[in-house]
Amino acid sequence: MKLIKFIPNLFTLGNLCLGVLGIFLLLTNGVDDISTISYFIFIAAIFDFLDGLLAKVLNAKTEIGGQLDSLADLITFGLLPGFIYWHLAKDVEWNYVLLLVPACSAWRLGKFNTSLDQTDSFKGISTTAHGIFVAALLMLSLYPQSQLDVLLIEPNTVVFMAIFFSILMISNLRIISLKMSSLDFRQNWDRFLLIIGGVTLAIIYSWSSAPLIMILYLMLSIIKQYTSKQA
Repeated sequence: MKLIKFIPNLFTLGNLCLGVLGIFLLLTNGVDDISTISYFIFIAAIFDFLDGLLAKVLNAKTEIGGQLDSLADLITFGLLPGFIYWHLAKDVEWNYVLLLVPACSAWRLGKFNTSLDQTDSFKGISTTAHGIFVAALLMLSLYPQSQLDVLLIEPNTVVFMAIFFSILMISNLRIISLKMSSLDFRQNWDRFLLIIGGVTLAIIYSWSSAPLIMILYLMLSIIKQYTSKQA
């Protein structure tokens, strides 16, 4: 294999290593500031974006690269979020249902790998988007700013959210992908509104914006799917 074709895989493996390290630190209490684990997921999400971008720019797409990408995503955005949910809801007697998170993440990735109609939108929420939300939820548990924040990190609420997003990952609901083939607003109005709205909410509400951004994300996806059917 030419060295240039391995460059995107380095970012993929970086993604995987951050996920493994996050799980290790969470289970061993190996870090004083648990927010570090959230930052691992945020950095891994950047790596996840860069490996695909570099593979395209360098013309370095390989079959093994695609397989590595899914395996890394399963660890960082499937298994680690499952452990974060468990950390937030470990006192709930029925928290064994949190096994749905890695199980549905694996199903979602397998479904994506064998699908031919998810090039400009997703079927079900992506593991990466869900992983970023869970990382923000962990930050929210450390720095709650409102009664809504306190409600969201209540253990039973956490378990219900885990079930909801597990089902959403394997659903056929069309979810917005930020991949754009052009900057035409008419074609990408949903993406532009999501980006502008998400950045605005994050600036105003900080970590408390996480559930609001997710609601915006889902609402725009539903509206886009409905209007596409009407067209």
